Amino acid sequence: MKKHIFYFILTVFTAQIGFASSISEYAVIKGTISIPDFIAKEVTLYNVEEGKPVVAATAKVNSLGEFGFMTPVSAAGFYYVDYGQFKSRNQLIRLYLEPKLDINLVINKTSYVLSGKNVGQNVLVQKANEIYNEFAPFARLGGDATYVEFYPWLDKGVSKANEFSKTIKTKDAAFDKLLKLAVATDVEELTYTFFRMPRSAFPDKDDRPAVIKTWQTDKKFTDPDLLKLQNGVSLMSNYFFYVTMNSGDAPKRLDLAEAITHITDPALKDVYLRDAVAGSRMKIEEYEKVAPSIKPYMISNASKTFLVEYEKVLHKNVGQKGLEFTYNDINDKPVSFSDFKGKYVYIDLWATWCGPCKAEIPHMKKIEEDYHDKNIVFVSLSLDKPKDAQKWKDFVTKEQLKGIQLMADKDFASAVAKNYDVNAIPRFLLFDTKGNIINADALRPSNPELRVQLDKLLKG
Repeated sequence: MKKHIFYFILTVFTAQIGFASSISEYAVIKGTISIPDFIAKEVTLYNVEEGKPVVAATAKVNSLGEFGFMTPVSAAGFYYVDYGQFKSRNQLIRLYLEPKLDINLVINKTSYVLSGKNVGQNVLVQKANEIYNEFAPFARLGGDATYVEFYPWLDKGVSKANEFSKTIKTKDAAFDKLLKLAVATDVEELTYTFFRMPRSAFPDKDDRPAVIKTWQTDKKFTDPDLLKLQNGVSLMSNYFFYVTMNSGDAPKRLDLAEAITHITDPALKDVYLRDAVAGSRMKIEEYEKVAPSIKPYMISNASKTFLVEYEKVLHKNVGQKGLEFTYNDINDKPVSFSDFKGKYVYIDLWATWCGPCKAEIPHMKKIEEDYHDKNIVFVSLSLDKPKDAQKWKDFVTKEQLKGIQLMADKDFASAVAKNYDVNAIPRFLLFDTKGNIINADALRPSNPELRVQLDKLLKG
């Protein structure tokens, strides 16, 4: 077996040496995947950039399940081995790599055997990984564990993690600090992830494990070393999501300006805001409102470049001519987009089968009533399937829906859905009096900010 690994690793060295020729020190990882009925073609080695995993190298797996890496290590830190299990949290293989390490791994389905000429601090890291693996099943998408299993287990899990952290006492103070931070981050991040996963059983709203309250503090994120962990950004994101959803008030969109008051380190603020904005799906109006309060903290070149591209995409349709369409109303009378020229147009793309769409209907009725005598027309455009046309007509009549009621000809394959890249509903579109786009992903009727925007437009 060792002979096979040796020959294989030489192949990897040859492939990588051109890139690494100017680097004098390496870490070597040789591994075998020993999982019955499992065939891996490639193994990925991740390191960490700004609190997220990034690919450092990839290696092919031979017919014996063997793979290898010779990777330059300019600064000691955590790396992660992925044979297909990493993102699903099926097993954490985290290594602390330093120059001159020579590590062997035999990977089984739920664990790995560590050996080698020089494994550095990785015996201790492996124990931290085992704690992660105990928490991970509760944070997997599709897992069937509920609060009934998780709550009684959590205190024991946290206690075990805390006791382990007390044993981290090597001669390398920087390593000790980082591993302790990694253990604490694993525990919290996976716990908060549990509350983001769909479950089959739910606790009472105020029923939360007491330990979570002890993690909440006014100045939560202070240590820039969090960005040396692959789940550093995820912890911040999941923490603020949890706090927002369990604040005691009705759930609301995260207030980014409020969130960053709980982050003291400038680098953490910068990275967190970039990630939060990228995943926020903010409307133009929402972004323009929050941008002045967050841009001063997005100070890195990466954030500045990101903002330029983000704003370009956000405004890419603004000012363009709206799609000219003609669809029938409930009396089978054709109505065209151009019929509304000279008025502002607010279009609701919805369907009778869509729960969130129907939840917006009372708000749509009210706003149409309040603005009935204004220079704006409200159009509800159904994306129901053509075979459900009568169902749609009956629904409109029964619910006494107001405004202009139309139905597209080919549901999500219709021109209006394709033109505006509609793949989920409800979706709202707003146009100016010339028929040009103001926003192709406009605010919902339930959002009070919509009235503020409409009032401003109508006064202008």
